[in-house]
Amino acid sequence: MIKGLEGNFAILIDFDGTITKRDTNDLLVERYVDPSIRDLSQRDGGVNFMEYFGGLMSKVKITEEDYINFILNEIQLADGFYEFYLKARKLNIPLAVVSGGFENGIRPFLKKHGIEEVEILANRLKFDKDNLRIEFYHNKADCCDIGNCGNCKVLHYERYKKENDKVVFIGDGITDRAVASKADLVFAKDGLLRYCKANNLACIPWKDFDDISNILFGSKI
Repeated sequence: MIKGLEGNFAILIDFDGTITKRDTNDLLVERYVDPSIRDLSQRDGGVNFMEYFGGLMSKVKITEEDYINFILNEIQLADGFYEFYLKARKLNIPLAVVSGGFENGIRPFLKKHGIEEVEILANRLKFDKDNLRIEFYHNKADCCDIGNCGNCKVLHYERYKKENDKVVFIGDGITDRAVASKADLVFAKDGLLRYCKANNLACIPWKDFDDISNILFGSKI
């Protein structure tokens, strides 16, 4: 186990592009939305993130049944995550999935892979036939450089911090930025890694969950 985490700690984990090999929302938009309005990172700087994301999802025409089938059949679990989950459970380390994505896709995906004893803190998709609307977890004032993201990972971090000596965060993307400046230990890749480096935020690069397991758990398993 890494030095400094010998006491009681919890682990918060992003879902899209972290627990999964691909971002489920990126792939959904790629399949169902016109290319000219796909990229969240290219949104108008004056547009609230929640408004943009909600508007983008409203352009996806898919039923709930087809959405679940899409998640279960098109998305792959990240390498080493199931073994990582089992090790954390064996050590009684609290785990929570904190996601700007959607619980109604995350929950069945994790269940398919035998992962059920984990708290899921995410937004939800509301379906009216093939029309989508996002039910956001939070409606919080701006907490990071993208404004109100709809599910504030900082608030989830603060709750877990009250119950644990340390909180570890694992992520990769734009909605992970704010919590990356708060967590006691951050594992970052892709966009989050670039953001941490650009802003001098301490983090540990990673490629798969075996990397993280070796650092966090070491020879304890």
